[in-house]
Amino acid sequence: MSSISLLCLGSASALSDGRSWNSILLDGRVLLDLPPTATIELRRHGIDPAALDVVFISHLHADHAFGLPFLLLEYILRSARETPALIVGPPGLAAHSQALFALAWPGLDVSRLVPKRRVEYVELEPRRETRVADLTVTAIPMAHFGLAAYGYRFTCRGATFAYTGDTGDCREIDELVADADVAIIELTHPTPKKDPGHLDIARVTRLVEAVRARGTRVFATHMSAPASASLEGATFCRDGITYRIDTD
Repeated sequence: MSSISLLCLGSASALSDGRSWNSILLDGRVLLDLPPTATIELRRHGIDPAALDVVFISHLHADHAFGLPFLLLEYILRSARETPALIVGPPGLAAHSQALFALAWPGLDVSRLVPKRRVEYVELEPRRETRVADLTVTAIPMAHFGLAAYGYRFTCRGATFAYTGDTGDCREIDELVADADVAIIELTHPTPKKDPGHLDIARVTRLVEAVRARGTRVFATHMSAPASASLEGATFCRDGITYRIDTD
């Protein structure tokens, strides 16, 4: 029986309590969101950022995208590989990344440097199935304060993954997780709380109850505080822990 690894590089929401910001590494090469702590955590776990094939950016808030200048600097100065790293996200991702790099490293003209690893940006249109490396990806718009925020549904080595990114309660969540083998869900509020841009324990409990009978494995992340109670059918991600997902 083969398996896919799910390494939690960070499980915290924007207001962290000391945990690293939310970022998940799948199969050692697919990264879900890129906060400033992501490259630090990769190195902490002995992983060269050059190992990344695909990086998904759910939306352009700092705790999901401000790791870009650090990853790009790695590729310019240290981490080498012939194949390009594919940075996937909503429209405007490339321009945002370039502006952020210039702001982060003034005086460092990336256009005059030859990176040790190239980066290619893939800006997805919603609900259009797209091939990204060896993944089949569909971006589903999520409800997050009116931003261009995506949840991603993709196949990896025969398993179907659904990742919400940040979202409030919306019907698109059910579309995203339908028949998924693994659902990685934001749980910003581990206690009941009304928040139009995020999920709380009450909504996630209902979601878990709906998908558990189908055999979907649920992981909760992006938590403002560690969950104080368990939720049957869900795993609350913990920083630095690797989980195994059977694929056969």
